[in-house]
Amino acid sequence: MKKTLSLFLSVLMMLSVFTVAAFAVEAPELKNLECTYDGVALTWDASDDAINYLVYRAEGDGDLICIATTTDTEYVDVSAVENKTYVYTVAVQGSDGSVTKPNLADGELVVFVKPYCAHKEFKWVLDYRATVYASGKRHKECKVCHKNIGDEIIPQLKPATPTVKSVAVKPTNIVVTWNAVDGATSYTVYRRVVGGSWVNLGAVTTTKFTDKKVVSGKSYQYTVRARNAAGLSAYKASAAVKFFTAPTNIVAANAANSVKVTWTAVKGATVYRVYRKLAGDDAWTYIGNTKTTSYIDKNVAAADTYSYTVKAGDGKNYSSYDKVGASLTRLDAPKLTKAVSSKEGITVTINHVDGAKGYDIYRKTGNSGWVKIARVNSARSNGYLDKSTKKGVTYTYTIRAFNGTSRSYYDTKGITVKDVH
Repeated sequence: MKKTLSLFLSVLMMLSVFTVAAFAVEAPELKNLECTYDGVALTWDASDDAINYLVYRAEGDGDLICIATTTDTEYVDVSAVENKTYVYTVAVQGSDGSVTKPNLADGELVVFVKPYCAHKEFKWVLDYRATVYASGKRHKECKVCHKNIGDEIIPQLKPATPTVKSVAVKPTNIVVTWNAVDGATSYTVYRRVVGGSWVNLGAVTTTKFTDKKVVSGKSYQYTVRARNAAGLSAYKASAAVKFFTAPTNIVAANAANSVKVTWTAVKGATVYRVYRKLAGDDAWTYIGNTKTTSYIDKNVAAADTYSYTVKAGDGKNYSSYDKVGASLTRLDAPKLTKAVSSKEGITVTINHVDGAKGYDIYRKTGNSGWVKIARVNSARSNGYLDKSTKKGVTYTYTIRAFNGTSRSYYDTKGITVKDVH
């Protein structure tokens, strides 16, 4: 029994010794301690059964402080400050969780001084990009020591090229519009006669320009350049447009069974397009063209009110137009159906027409011209008594209907009568 107990105790002691030996871990020795451009570089030998290495550092005579935990056998202390004295040592954590105790006396001492660098190789590093609003910046970084060895300003970018959106022909000018461009502080507008050289028309801060110095009958192109502190953008020419001044002095007058429209000739124009609309309508309707400066509209109805406008052009290109135009009420030419001499004078009888608000009475003698002698402010008046006649004189009368500013045509022959009383 005593032998058995003694044997058991011997085996137990052997197992205990084996267990301690199996899990014992030793602190590694530093192989190398070197000053580099990035910091103090440490290397050490691997320890058996180590799962982590703990890097300790002391500043001068200070206490050791753990500054890193790693599974590698090397470490770079990038927080080291030049010209300071440091002591480094490494502890080990074993697989059983035990950690060796760092010892300041076992540490390695070093004064951190970065090595000399000639900065022979470098790369450009972008600090911030240039934009159309501001300049950018980049610097040279040494590939060896990573120091900034020089800055460079990147010039501000020029603005993008504006695109002309429209070249609109107006009655007396051309209006050019374009898209807004990021970073532009102003826009310079250019124009050229097709085939000619560009002319600077001036700078604006909006995206619209009115060219008032255009000549009727000429074809133009426009372009716009955006400007900022970096300079002018590139440019792109617009499509060509031929300019004609819109016809002016448009007059619409009642004629025999029609309306006659007239206007002032436009320089360079070879044809005119005539448009009409009824009172109350919004849209103009094309009714015909002519090579002269007048047009006869025969498709009209009595008492209707019409407006007329005209475009000038060359058959392919046309001007803008007077959006108001010339208006009139269509009035047929009235007639005087009878003229009778009496002691009071000569009485003329009126033939009424639709749409009239009243009538103007005209008279002449012999080969004289027509003279207006009276206005009858009644649409349904039966006639007019001319008391200013003289016995023995022969008179010819005619009449025109009116409605506002509209006046009818008239019977050019009229009616003739002799004052016999």
